[in-house]
Amino acid sequence: MADYILQEATLALPDVFKDRTMNLFTLNDNGASEFTFVVSRASAKKDENIQAVAARILREMEITVPQFQLQLSRPVTIDGEPAIELYYQFKSDGALIFQRQTVVLLDEQPTGKKIVCYIGTCPDEFSDYYQQQYQEIIQSIKFHRERETEPEQMLQADDQRIFFALDTETKHLSAFEGIQALYQHLPLQRAREGAFLLYAQDGQALKIAPVPGSQPVRYALWTLPEAGGHNLGQQLSICRTFAGVAGLDSAEDVRRFLAHGRDGVNHG
Repeated sequence: MADYILQEATLALPDVFKDRTMNLFTLNDNGASEFTFVVSRASAKKDENIQAVAARILREMEITVPQFQLQLSRPVTIDGEPAIELYYQFKSDGALIFQRQTVVLLDEQPTGKKIVCYIGTCPDEFSDYYQQQYQEIIQSIKFHRERETEPEQMLQADDQRIFFALDTETKHLSAFEGIQALYQHLPLQRAREGAFLLYAQDGQALKIAPVPGSQPVRYALWTLPEAGGHNLGQQLSICRTFAGVAGLDSAEDVRRFLAHGRDGVNHG
């Protein structure tokens, strides 16, 4: 489970949940504000870079935003991370709007990347006063950097235990009799991109990583430090469908199996 810290509270969510919240900050509570600051989040592909992301955002705005005019696009850094700053104007309900948007691309564990956009908006004019406010906010940003958990031990190719793969897109949980069955059915490219959460028979998280010294590069399942991994039992509430091993056809079946091993499998 991942713990999320909100202004009002903390909450725990299964690891497949992605933070796509938007934060809106204004200078007053009544009507339109002369300056607003928004933080928005979106998904990115594993192989995307910040230049491609910024270009995609610009293309989308050129198509969807009335009378869009780009005035500035330049590379910057936020807390050491490469970013792109955009400055543009457009019309909204007949009013002229100015925005500064700084876009950064961050790794998102355990899967993928995410786009974070910091957007300052002013009606009529983005004055030097609000430009200073915006830049001071940007310069104050300090990212929470989580080091990627390093694999510990490579599993043997003849391991006959049951393994699990949770597709983070479809929420389908597949069970496999033996590690070779998993290797044969798991799409390697998607697995490398973090599209699957992988688990051992006891529910402990696994990671797919290169085999040292292999040429061409081969991949294998590795164990993770217990403190650095999530557990399958914490993810079962979001699983929609189950397949692969008789008797592991529901969240309750899998939960029983994790608690009691093969003795807990109901073969019907």
